[in-house]
Amino acid sequence: MNCQKFFELAKSKGITQSQIQVFKSSSIGIKLFHHEVDNYKVSSSQSLVACGIYEGKFGYGRTEKLGKGAFEFLTEQIILTAKYSEKKNTIGLFEGSPKYKKRNVFNKELSSMPIEKKLALLKEFEDEIYKADKRVSDADGVSYSERETSSEFYNSFGLKLSQKNNFATIVGGAVARENNETKTYYDVYFGNDISKFNPKEFAQSIVKKTISKFNGEPCVSGKYQTVLDKSIVSDLITYFLQSTIADEVQRHSSFLEGKLNEKVASSKLTIEEKPLAKNVFFSYFDDEGVATQNKVIIKNGVLKSYFYNRETAFTDGTVSTGNGVWEGSKIGTDFGNIFVKPGRQSFDELISPIQEGVYITEIAGLGTGMNANSGNFSCQAEGYMIRNGKIEEPLNLITISGNLLTLFKDLKGFSNRNELDSSSISVGDAYIKKLSIGGK
Repeated sequence: MNCQKFFELAKSKGITQSQIQVFKSSSIGIKLFHHEVDNYKVSSSQSLVACGIYEGKFGYGRTEKLGKGAFEFLTEQIILTAKYSEKKNTIGLFEGSPKYKKRNVFNKELSSMPIEKKLALLKEFEDEIYKADKRVSDADGVSYSERETSSEFYNSFGLKLSQKNNFATIVGGAVARENNETKTYYDVYFGNDISKFNPKEFAQSIVKKTISKFNGEPCVSGKYQTVLDKSIVSDLITYFLQSTIADEVQRHSSFLEGKLNEKVASSKLTIEEKPLAKNVFFSYFDDEGVATQNKVIIKNGVLKSYFYNRETAFTDGTVSTGNGVWEGSKIGTDFGNIFVKPGRQSFDELISPIQEGVYITEIAGLGTGMNANSGNFSCQAEGYMIRNGKIEEPLNLITISGNLLTLFKDLKGFSNRNELDSSSISVGDAYIKKLSIGGK
């Protein structure tokens, strides 16, 4: 897109600094029901987001119409929102970083694969769910989705940046029945190389986990040595890292406020953000045009850094960490591509020393059961008893409760089965010294 006309127009109207971003996305979605295509959807979207400094104040504009008149509309919006702003802008817009580490993570093979081949793969996956066990009565929610996104960044200082990525998501679940019991389990495959997707293995894994849930009961309430499945650890890490966002710290709503360079967790916990890792979440610049960088947030339990955009960095007298993102009408802060240092043990080795404990595989209600300010949480859960270092009888109708700071201080280690999930977090299963389990 030729954005020079936008910058010339903005300047002529008194906007001293300006930037504009072009966001485009396209997606396809296929859902099966009893071997037939139940839903097929193709969609696309595009938007322009611009901002600038007018009379010393920050203004912004957004439109989904990229045709004639878009630049005029955006400049009018920048001026209007700046006039109504009560806050003077003290940092201006960003000219550009000295160096950017660009790389290509877009998978052309995924994009060019015929839709017929993707549909055939999905049908094979559904068939394998039915074949895996005679107790399977239904394959549920079997779907394929694919998304391509691109962003272009331009500013009045001459900076031009762009990036593009794509990924696919395959979802499926099994419904199994036995002795008047019905159990379900769902799983997700995520990535941009579906040649790595094995329909038979994935289906068998789903069905195995489904039928293992039969005859579940609550355990006796108490504090147990607990292993949390990596999917649950991913959710908890997300909430934990919310308190490392400088916006939350400066609003005094973070339980990690004032704890830089202090030990806040077990020495087994090391968390890095790796926006430059070569995967589907690769991003070499943020929404302010700042070059991203790989960074350590927690090292051996010690809090080493917060996440900053330019404004929060200015407030703290430091520099942006390249985590600025658009949040509605303003630049906020977020993180992605989180890597938690794995342990050296397999899952079986991790649980082997536990004589009596609990393995939690699923939770529900964490969103409402989590107090983000204090870190206290409580939610429903399912899982299995661990006895003599082995997975034994299934558990249901239980709750887990605790505090995030306490939980990660009680961390004894991680398994080595790190996998990047769709929430952009790579983490293994976590062995917790003790956790409150509510049962019978």
